[in-house]
Amino acid sequence: MEEHKKIVQRVSDLEAEVRILKQELELLKGDKIIGQKNAERLTAKKEYSFDVDEPALLTEQKVPAIRKKKEMDFEKQLRIWLPRVFMFILLLGVLWGLKVGMEYGIITGVVRIALGYIASAGLYFLGMRYIKRKKNGFGLTLLGGCIALGILTTFAAYYLYGYFNFIIAFFVGIAYIVVGLYLSLQTKSETLTIFSAIAGFLLPFLIQGQAGTAVQFCLYLLLLFASLFYVSLRNQHKYSFYATFLLFHLSLAAYVVLGGFEVPENIIVATALIQHIVLLAIYLKGYIARQVFTETLVYTNFVFALGWIKLLEYTQEIIMFGIFATIYSTLALFAIVRKKSKVRGVLCAVAIFAISVLILAFQTDEMYVKVMLLLFNGAIGIWVGLYYKVVRPVITGGLVYVFTAYATFIAVDFTSLLTIQHIVWIVFLLTMFAIYYSFYRWRPVFVRTVIHLDQSLVVGQLVFLVYLYKVMNVFLLGLNISGQTMIHIQLAILALALGAFYTIRKWQHGRYITHATIIEFLLASFIVLGTGLGGDRLGNIFYFNLFVQIIYVLLLIYLFVSIVKDKFYLLLKVKTSALAVCMQIISFIFLNKWYFSIVWINNWSTEWILLVHTFWLFGFAFLSISLGSKMQWKAVKVLGVVLIGACIIKLFLVDLYSVSIIIRSILFIVVGVAGLLYSRTLWKE
Repeated sequence: MEEHKKIVQRVSDLEAEVRILKQELELLKGDKIIGQKNAERLTAKKEYSFDVDEPALLTEQKVPAIRKKKEMDFEKQLRIWLPRVFMFILLLGVLWGLKVGMEYGIITGVVRIALGYIASAGLYFLGMRYIKRKKNGFGLTLLGGCIALGILTTFAAYYLYGYFNFIIAFFVGIAYIVVGLYLSLQTKSETLTIFSAIAGFLLPFLIQGQAGTAVQFCLYLLLLFASLFYVSLRNQHKYSFYATFLLFHLSLAAYVVLGGFEVPENIIVATALIQHIVLLAIYLKGYIARQVFTETLVYTNFVFALGWIKLLEYTQEIIMFGIFATIYSTLALFAIVRKKSKVRGVLCAVAIFAISVLILAFQTDEMYVKVMLLLFNGAIGIWVGLYYKVVRPVITGGLVYVFTAYATFIAVDFTSLLTIQHIVWIVFLLTMFAIYYSFYRWRPVFVRTVIHLDQSLVVGQLVFLVYLYKVMNVFLLGLNISGQTMIHIQLAILALALGAFYTIRKWQHGRYITHATIIEFLLASFIVLGTGLGGDRLGNIFYFNLFVQIIYVLLLIYLFVSIVKDKFYLLLKVKTSALAVCMQIISFIFLNKWYFSIVWINNWSTEWILLVHTFWLFGFAFLSISLGSKMQWKAVKVLGVVLIGACIIKLFLVDLYSVSIIIRSILFIVVGVAGLLYSRTLWKE
């Protein structure tokens, strides 16, 4: 009977195992289906992400696994933070209790100090007890309170009551910090390390006296930093490492400020530079994991070092900046030669900034020399990054170059070609050309297609046009000509320059420059439209200005005809009738402006002005109707008819009462004959 029960139990166990195996098999099938779907999705992505310029981008990439976001464990956070909050509250309560006892004379000074140390020891034993019971969060909080209370008690014994002299108080404080660091190593607690760091850097400010010199203060900071640095690295703690770095510099800054800036600058700077060199050497040797000692700290370390160097006198400052630039340039060159890809980008970036700082630090009467050197520095940094395929020098060199180029563009002007300001502009143009060449020659990864480079050429074109405008002003300002004539000369040279840019439309990279050229020409045409012809009654310079404006109108007509006949470099999906109306209106405005300027220059009488004006208005209207009919531009024809109506109204309301009877008869006869002849042509059509 018992054997039968065993067999039945065994069979039920086997059935349960079979059910579990079936469930696992179904899960595996589901994972396989998901994997197939991901593979199909990846294949589809590859098929539709084809880029002619980047075939290398078609390599397969692993589909990242979707990670579920972990929900916050509320109870766990309470277990961590509640003890810390209540420890802070407890410390405040103890302090206020001591204050009450002191006010009523219940607690003497010796009793207060003894109670402080007893409470500190009690927190230590309780903290260790909870840690042994695996309640690390609560135990570490108590240990942190132990260190804080011990240092505060030592501070009170030294500063408030005078029971301790400087040496005793200082070493007692150091003892508490050593205990904190030891406990950090034993418990591997980053929180306790940060707590000990805060206490350690506060100690020299709480316990200070005549015996403490700047040398002792700086030696203490270096030893404390080294100890905290060791603990952080030993436990691979990232945040305590950063906290130690920042607290070190904050302590130095506080010492300088509290000392009224009357401190030995050489000692302070030497202390900061020792820390800088140690961190740089450790980073280069790779003793610290990159996820702990990130390159952000390298940049921050460099910036802090530059800030401390500014405390020195000018000569010492220049020497130190020169040493920094030399060291980082040498390290960058060494990394490039040895092909150390992990650090060469960072070192090149810092070297570019170090050289820029050295250039800016020089006190020279010629600011423009600095501008040229910064342009060269930024351009060389960009070239190095592109040639060796390192992104960081491109970014840092680009920042230096962009800011310097902007300052050149806005602030640097020249009134003669033989000036240093003009040389700055030449350097600006040459370096910009070199940068464009480098980008096309060694296109970086972050520039996905050549189109982006082609678009950026527009910036270079605009810079060149501004330079051309400045050069024209140098020659024109010395001439005794009117402002309108000067504008027409500039517009004429601009037309030649834009014509030269338009010829590169067949170049494979000139598409966007051509777009910009057309837009710039249209804007210049509007300027011409609103600019008077100038001149005087003798016609001096007048016909040159008129010639320039006629050239612009002819070029507009050329562009219009190219679009109508589909010979334009770009296929535009616009209605030619709309463009025709625009050209009709623009031509009408120009012709009126030219006509009245010519009759004013030649001092015509009112009768002849009205006579000829009516003739050419009718002629323009007839031409508009004919072209509109031939090209099937209905709007152009309608405007032509409207103009004929306006001419007839002008004929009867203005001309009839403003001219003599002889001119009136000639006017009406000629207009009538011309109108009849043109009407006959319309009947033929």
